Amino acid sequence: MNNSIIKIRKRAEKNDCIKTAIFALSGGKDSVLICGEGKEISTAVEIAEILRQRMGPAIEISDITLGSRPFYRKGKRYQKRKDKFNDIISQIEIEISKKL
Repeated sequence: MNNSIIKIRKRAEKNDCIKTAIFALSGGKDSVLICGEGKEISTAVEIAEILRQRMGPAIEISDITLGSRPFYRKGKRYQKRKDKFNDIISQIEIEISKKL
């Protein structure tokens, strides 16, 4: 499958992510994978909805994957914790593909 992966790091990069996805889909890519973690899950969903509205019936949301992973913090304060429990961060992957 010929796809691009867009990772969202900051909400301020939303417009750049939208432009990148539009250029990828109109430039010949079959699908775009939008990834967001933590606070950026809502931004990933917003980008997917904006793309769906702008591109019209030419694209569809083909797959949504939800998950979580351990989140390790850096710094001396966090390394001295007596409990060895790790924080967990949520993540989402939204795949947008061209309709056949």
